[in-house]
Amino acid sequence: MKQYLRHIMVAALLMVTMQLWAQTEPRDTVFFYKTWGQMLNKTPEAVIIDPWIEVYTPYEIYIKTIDEDLNKSMSEDYLAATLGDSIWLISSGYVKHHFKGDVKKLYGFMPLKFNDKLAYFNFLNLNSWNVSIIDILFGEKEFDGESTNYIPDIYYIDFKNLMVKKLTPQVLCNLLEDYHDLQMRYEGMKDYKKPEIMDDYFSKYIERATDDIMHPYILDYVE
Repeated sequence: MKQYLRHIMVAALLMVTMQLWAQTEPRDTVFFYKTWGQMLNKTPEAVIIDPWIEVYTPYEIYIKTIDEDLNKSMSEDYLAATLGDSIWLISSGYVKHHFKGDVKKLYGFMPLKFNDKLAYFNFLNLNSWNVSIIDILFGEKEFDGESTNYIPDIYYIDFKNLMVKKLTPQVLCNLLEDYHDLQMRYEGMKDYKKPEIMDDYFSKYIERATDDIMHPYILDYVE
């Protein structure tokens, strides 16, 4: 329940932040990046002033202007964008073009987290759940008498194999192979398939890999 509430709070905060960002005067700018090097160095390739921000969900965001060619370029030619100083978004169009794996049902720009070694993003496909944004932010929905929590999927970017992998128990076990103690602890958990357990051990993996001097850097594989 704590994990569920944390996701709800993050989603709500992101939604409010996006709305406030879009309403602030003078208008802010959206910065676009074409490479991971630009992102890591915070040196954007392009800037769009006063775009239209459409927040379909906190995990599916569209950035638009009145220029359709420019809209297409933003979604297909650029890797990522930043809103304000801290909201990073990755383009589903770029992901689909450059990576294989679990990419077909991704849309819009999606919240991204990354450092110089690892990157992942979140997405929640409403079509597969048949729910609304109100359901996500303010409650649970009953399916056949069972309550469903709307926790977004985690998509891990495997730069070595140019793959995007939706986090599952098997994918997580494979990631933890480099850290046998974590792998054994995770596989020994009774509820290892529960989203909150997977999220916890994925966070542990991120921390361990980030501190691991032997773990490759993103730029070892790209650019």
